[in-house]
Amino acid sequence: PDPHRLGVWLHGIGGSGKTTLAKLLFNRLAPHFQHSAFIELQHDVRIGNQQLGDLLGQLGVESNRHASATGLLSMLDKYVCNKAVLVVVDNVWTSEHLDQLLPRRFGPGSRVIITSRSSEVTSSWWQQVMRSEPTLILSCAEGDV
Repeated sequence: PDPHRLGVWLHGIGGSGKTTLAKLLFNRLAPHFQHSAFIELQHDVRIGNQQLGDLLGQLGVESNRHASATGLLSMLDKYVCNKAVLVVVDNVWTSEHLDQLLPRRFGPGSRVIITSRSSEVTSSWWQQVMRSEPTLILSCAEGDV
């Protein structure tokens, strides 16, 4: 495992504090990164140019809003593969959200934080992308709230 990269996965029921904790972590960690982004998803969102453009913009990359989603994701892949970035994706509802929004590789020193109500939503993406990296998984069950 690469000790220079870390993924944090927060999952639990609605109202359990996932977003609050993710915002706290982002606000504490962001000053230590030149490139950081916090993306909040809606339940019925279809990932496309808007979300990819927002992510690229927050990371400091000028993007062509008229480019295809595939082109923007390729641009994101090339940009973050050699940089230490902090990326938070809040309120992930489907594994497709992660496939369509996040790159397949992150540079050394990167931190990725994902919040979801379901422990199954991110598992396939996590295994493919973060499998070689140490991962902290925080879960809040119904009885814990």
